[in-house]
Amino acid sequence: MHMLNHFELILNEIKQTLSHVDETNSEKFSKKLMNASSIFVAGKGRSGLVIKSFAMRLNQLGKKAYVVGETTTPSIQKNDVFVIASGSGSTAHLKLLAQTAKDNEAYVLLLSTKNESPIADIADLTIVLPAGTKYDAEGSKQPLGSLFEQSSQIYLDSVVLTIQEALNVDEETMQNNHANLE
Repeated sequence: MHMLNHFELILNEIKQTLSHVDETNSEKFSKKLMNASSIFVAGKGRSGLVIKSFAMRLNQLGKKAYVVGETTTPSIQKNDVFVIASGSGSTAHLKLLAQTAKDNEAYVLLLSTKNESPIADIADLTIVLPAGTKYDAEGSKQPLGSLFEQSSQIYLDSVVLTIQEALNVDEETMQNNHANLE
């Protein structure tokens, strides 16, 4: 197969996956983030990279967003929001973090391929991206959890655009909030 065909395959799989996202849950997801005083994010592997990029954009929107595990991340508090990216919804460390957030009365949002999982049982809201995970041999022609990770990136970028529009944050403001110690 030629590379152009691979591009088309990947784009078609992402489009198919994102076409099944629940719009009502997505609105709840965005509103919860818009109203949060502090947002914490966590994920492992490539999902962790995606969720870190989401935290960066949230900060550029003017929100207080923190990556769990970084030395400057404060403690999570009542009514804060914790966003977890986990394709399987069963990553043991992320489940422990979700429970700690709940014990501190934070609101837990999960981005996953499954509506039912150990982390979904703890979460207040789960956004399901029906893509395969590294544990699924079917669901995507791409290896491992690539489709979930790609779909998560695009989904979260669309959440950023939704929040940007709702909060009326312009590009110049986001540029001013962009890191300048690079």
